[in-house]
Amino acid sequence: MKFSCMIWPHSGSDVAPVVRLARQAEDCDFETVYIGDSQMIWNDVWVCLAACAAATHRVRLGTGVTNTATRHPAVTANAAMTLNALSGGRAVLGLGAGDSAVRTAGLSPTSLQTLRERTIFIQALLRGDEVDALPWGGEVRATTWARETRVRLVGADRWGALPVQLACMSPKSARVAGELCDGVIVDGHMGGNAEGARATVAAATAGALSAGRDPAALRFIAAIDAAIDDDRTRALDQVRPTAARNIARKPWLPDTLGIAHADVVRRVTDSYQFYQHLDLTARHRELIPDEVAMKCCIAGTPQDCIDKGRELRAAGINEISIFVTSQDEEGSRRNLVRFAEEVMPHV
Repeated sequence: MKFSCMIWPHSGSDVAPVVRLARQAEDCDFETVYIGDSQMIWNDVWVCLAACAAATHRVRLGTGVTNTATRHPAVTANAAMTLNALSGGRAVLGLGAGDSAVRTAGLSPTSLQTLRERTIFIQALLRGDEVDALPWGGEVRATTWARETRVRLVGADRWGALPVQLACMSPKSARVAGELCDGVIVDGHMGGNAEGARATVAAATAGALSAGRDPAALRFIAAIDAAIDDDRTRALDQVRPTAARNIARKPWLPDTLGIAHADVVRRVTDSYQFYQHLDLTARHRELIPDEVAMKCCIAGTPQDCIDKGRELRAAGINEISIFVTSQDEEGSRRNLVRFAEEVMPHV
């Protein structure tokens, strides 16, 4: 089992806490540090990643995740290539349909077909291939000032392709990830429980086989909030914002998990504020019962966390990526250390 972390770089603080958390993760032997991308509520993902690249030496660095709606995919490909050069080949590109980043900008998540097309485009650019220009806000055509309908990313062939991972919250998106990508980020509720993880792994495996790829080469990454505390209630309090986010995105979640809380679903979906997305002070966190938080996250005593990690491993997960936040740097640092010392050796 590999271990990584995803840092939420809240705009209420500067970049320094993000860098310190990345260093702590490296010191604790986490393999990868991912940083979230949500431009209206968090510090810029690429600036944070560049700062972390300059301050670390071994840990892989990547987006966890960016989208293809708020930046042209060619811009994202170039940013990933530049990070790869800056970090000495440690970059990873995580992509997704968009969540708070698009919603707080007045946009909608991209369709699966559009995400597929843009992922293929980015991968081709990162390989150094010349490809058809990607339509963006209109038809691609040659004019006096824009003559190119075939495009390439200059310098990409020097650095080589880097791993591309796709965030999934359904079997359909997992199948696409298996067909195209190096990693399958099992997001939200799907990564928080064995049933969802198993279904995602199966769908991605089928996608890989349909494309003639070896599913054994895929990373299956459970992106999951985690909190370790000798007091289980305190641990659950830390992950309630993530559980609320999962329900707001997938109102049918409690039924899938066998949780009879229709009233919770209605109240969370009605009150969820994306400007308080994954915020430890968000009011909607107060609506989440313990049972829902336990199903969506790794939270509780060290043994609780070990048991959940083992369940995910048995379901086919081979990387667990725990959430940490610059909003509570000391709490996040403590969580990283305890997870490394008390959970990782036993999963």
